[in-house]
Amino acid sequence: MYRQFILFFIILTLSACASNKDEKLEALLKKSKENMVFVKGGTFMMGDPGGLDNENGEYGKDKWVIGSPENRKKYPDAPWQSINGGEGNVSHKVILSDYYISKYEVTWEEFDTYYELTDREVYLKSAIEYEEDWRTPKHPTETPNWNEAKNYCRFLAKKSGLNYDLPTEAQWEYAARSRGKYVFYGTNNGWAIRNKDMYGKDLPNQNLANLRSPVGSYPPNPLGLYDMEGNMGEWTNDWYSEEYFKNSPIKDPKGPKNGEKKVARGSSYGDSTSFNLFYRSIKKPTSSVKGFRCILNP
Repeated sequence: MYRQFILFFIILTLSACASNKDEKLEALLKKSKENMVFVKGGTFMMGDPGGLDNENGEYGKDKWVIGSPENRKKYPDAPWQSINGGEGNVSHKVILSDYYISKYEVTWEEFDTYYELTDREVYLKSAIEYEEDWRTPKHPTETPNWNEAKNYCRFLAKKSGLNYDLPTEAQWEYAARSRGKYVFYGTNNGWAIRNKDMYGKDLPNQNLANLRSPVGSYPPNPLGLYDMEGNMGEWTNDWYSEEYFKNSPIKDPKGPKNGEKKVARGSSYGDSTSFNLFYRSIKKPTSSVKGFRCILNP
C-alpha cells in the first residue's frame, strides 16, 4: 500500500509539473503573437545614405547635427555627427514582402521561461540572486550567444506552427526606419539629444541615459516599435560580408549563406549617438551582451 501511495504521489507531482509547463508555454505563445506588429512590405533604399544636409532631411553632406531642429537653433555650436554605417554598408535598393515584427525586445521573463521549458537553468541566475537592477523580468534580455537568440525564435515556431525567426538585416532596418523612411534614429521623432537619451525626449536625470530600462519605457517609433534605439543592440539573422550588398538580391535579401560573424543592429544603452539606424555591429556568433526580437513571416 505504501509503495502504491508513493507511486501515486510521484505520478501526481509529474502531472502537475507538466500542466504548469503547458500553461507557461501557452502564455508565452499567446503573448509573443499579441506583440507582433504588421509591417507592410515595400521598396526602400537600405544602407548608409551618405549623410543628411539639414533639418529638412536633404542629402549631400556626410554629417548631421545631433538633436531636433529646435535644439539646433538653441545650441548653434552643437557638434556634428558622422553617419556611421560601417564597412560594406553601401546604399542599395531592397524590396520586402509583408511580415510581422515584435513591438518589444524579448524580456528576461520570456527568455527565462524558454530556458525553463527546455529544462535548463536560467542564464545569469546569479544576477537574480544579487537583485541586479537590469535583470528584472521586464528588462530586455541579453543572450549568451547568437544561437540562443535564433533558437528562441525557432522554439516559438516549432511550438506554434508559425514561421517565427530572427529578422533579416533588411527587415530590421526597414521596420526601425518605419518602412524605410529617412530617419537617423529609431525614436518617436527620429532625433536624439547628445548627453540626454537615445529616445527623443528629455530625462529628469541625465545619468539615466546609461541605464537599461524595462521594455516600452519610451515612446515607440511611428510604426509602433519600442526600443529600436537604445536598451540593447539586437541580433539579426544575417551573416556578415563586406561585399554582400554590392550584389545582393533586391527581393527579400537574407544575407550571405555563411560566414564567420553575424550582424547586430541598433544601439545599446551605453552607446554613443554614432550608433544610429545605419550602423552595423559585426560580432562573432559566440558574443554575448546582445538582445533580440523575433519576426513572423506569413
